[in-house]
Amino acid sequence: MADIARPQNPQDDWKVWMVVNPSTWLMPMLLSLLVLGIAVHAAVFAIAPAGMLFVN
Repeated sequence: MADIARPQNPQDDWKVWMVVNPSTWLMPMLLSLLVLGIAVHAAVFAIAPAGMLFVN
């Protein structure tokens, strides 16, 4: 069995772009991040009472 070097993060984080083509996948990843952020904010606003969200 061959020895495979384990990644040393964050030094090796750039290597994800060796597998994921940014010209194809960057916009879908950013859009999914936007959808996730909106969903998290919607959940927080739905759960928290109105008095806790804003400081008078």
